[in-house]
Amino acid sequence: MLSGQGLPIHHIRVVFTSTRDAPLRVRSFLNELTVVVPDSIRINRGRQSINEILKKSKYLGASYLIITGIKKGNPSYFRVIDLVTFEQKYFLKIRGVTLLKELKLVRPKNKVKFACISKVDEEVIRNFLLDIGFYSVTNCNVYAYGYRVKDDEMSLYELKFLDSANNILGPVIRFII
Repeated sequence: MLSGQGLPIHHIRVVFTSTRDAPLRVRSFLNELTVVVPDSIRINRGRQSINEILKKSKYLGASYLIITGIKKGNPSYFRVIDLVTFEQKYFLKIRGVTLLKELKLVRPKNKVKFACISKVDEEVIRNFLLDIGFYSVTNCNVYAYGYRVKDDEMSLYELKFLDSANNILGPVIRFII
């Protein structure tokens, strides 16, 4: 982020990117996530190497780099890199996502400043949310709400981002657990 007269310096906690040449659906998914995850931005991967993205993320002062994998044009996993140790902290498999435009909802204009965990009983997902800036407090702009989903093939955990009136603010993500 550029700084200059009249421009506030904003702390970046999380950088989202994808594997190379992300399709529109994955780019839209990441754009929706940056609205509901406090202090986050998206860096277009394009043809940049992962080392270039790591350097940019570190330069921005971010704590985590989240690389979204792609399978058949859809998000397939989150690979979360801790930018202090440069080691993988989480690898979360994604079974599916539902975007706001698919729900015929409009993406909020303003990014959230305060995010809370409303109910997330899956420990790995809860720890992941805590690391990326969600806290267990009140008076938040967005609340993470998760629950187990029955599936014939596997155990899934669905995560939604809601406002205080239970309106969906971001993508719905189904993780394989």
